[in-house]
Amino acid sequence: MAQNNQKQLDTLIGQSTRLKGDMTFNGMMHLDGRVEGSIIAENDNDTLTISENGAVKGTIKAGNLVINGSIDGDITASGKIEVLSQARISGNIYYVNIEMETGSQVNGQLIYQGGEVTHINQQEKPSKNQKHE
Repeated sequence: MAQNNQKQLDTLIGQSTRLKGDMTFNGMMHLDGRVEGSIIAENDNDTLTISENGAVKGTIKAGNLVINGSIDGDITASGKIEVLSQARISGNIYYVNIEMETGSQVNGQLIYQGGEVTHINQQEKPSKNQKHE
């Protein structure tokens, strides 16, 4: 199994950086700062790491995720999600493979995607059967 530390880091958002707006990335991205907007990976094998200092207010779609910071929004991953001990998530998690450490907090639903994974590069179509009350 490949170690996350050995992969090539393509994008780094530093701890003092505040970004407002939607963004896309490919490869491996590490977030120490704050993003207000959606973060979307270009491919199913892309990895987003959010450190204990990182925070996102918006939707995240990535192949693989390592979360140790705070997220306010829904998360979709087509690969593996690692929710580390300092993670604070408010939103639904759409997953195929998830690992959660003791101490992590998720305020939302965990929704298993099974064989019906919505790949990142496909457009989502809202379900007509969903009801919001």
